[in-house]
Amino acid sequence: MKLHGSLFAVLTLPALLAGALALGAISAPQEEEETELEKQMVVVEDGVKALRRSTRDPSRVAESLATLATVQAAALAAKQEVPVMAAAIPEGEREAFVKGYRKEMVIFVTSLLELETALLDGDADVIKAAYRTVHDMEDSGHERFTEDG
Repeated sequence: MKLHGSLFAVLTLPALLAGALALGAISAPQEEEETELEKQMVVVEDGVKALRRSTRDPSRVAESLATLATVQAAALAAKQEVPVMAAAIPEGEREAFVKGYRKEMVIFVTSLLELETALLDGDADVIKAAYRTVHDMEDSGHERFTEDG
């Protein structure tokens, strides 16, 4: 059986591309490596989601406190980082942007401590309000300091 030129190309092109990729002749699109800030913020985001459930149940205070400790550690680590988008800010505004990020993180860590105090005191209304503050700050921080916003 004789294959026509275009049919032969269609049938062999995938194999040729796979071979070229394997040999490095063509580079596959590289995913950007996750920054330390992004890694810490994933921990914060996951923890805040978990706290939404656990803070509603007084029998889960120990779980909430453990999750909160993880979120606090991640937030403290993230506070030391500089958002990637800072590089896109004009040089004359960059320092103020970074300072604003750091101050926002200080306020966020403070709100986490207030939630911890509320959990330790066991006042459901104060816990609910403190959680809402943490949740809202996390959302607004992403809007202001990430490219995804």
